[in-house]
Amino acid sequence: MTPSYRYRRTWLLLGWGMVAAVVVLSLIPLELDLGGNRDKLAHFAAYGGLSFWFGMLIEGRGRELRIAVAFALLGVALEFLQGLTDYRTFEIADMIANATGAALGWGLAQTPLRNVLGWMERLIAAVSRSRGSGA
Repeated sequence: MTPSYRYRRTWLLLGWGMVAAVVVLSLIPLELDLGGNRDKLAHFAAYGGLSFWFGMLIEGRGRELRIAVAFALLGVALEFLQGLTDYRTFEIADMIANATGAALGWGLAQTPLRNVLGWMERLIAAVSRSRGSGA
C-alpha cells in the first residue's frame, strides 16, 4: 500500500531531484576538501536521505528494503563510474558508507519518523487556512 499524500507528485519530484543531484555530483569534477573522511559522512547522509525519503513515499517493508538496496547498488555503480574518470577516484569505503546510509534510511522509515511528509502536509494545510482567514 502506498500512502496517499496530497502533494505526492511534489514529494516524488523532490526525491528524483535529489537522486539526480547525487548522480551529477558524483560524476562531475569537484574541488572540495572533504579530507579526514568527512566525505564518508556526506556519502552516508546522501544515501540515507534518499532511502528514507523514498521509504516515506512507498509503503511496505519489502518495497522499502528494495529501495534501500537499489540506492546501495546505485552507490556501487557510481563508484565504478568514478573509477573510469581521470578526475574522481574509486573507493570501496565510499560504497560501504553509501550502503550503510541506505540501510539507516530504511531503518528510519520503519519508525514514526516515516510520517514526516504527512506532518508537513498538515502544516501546509494549517498555514493555508490561516492565510485564507486573514489571520
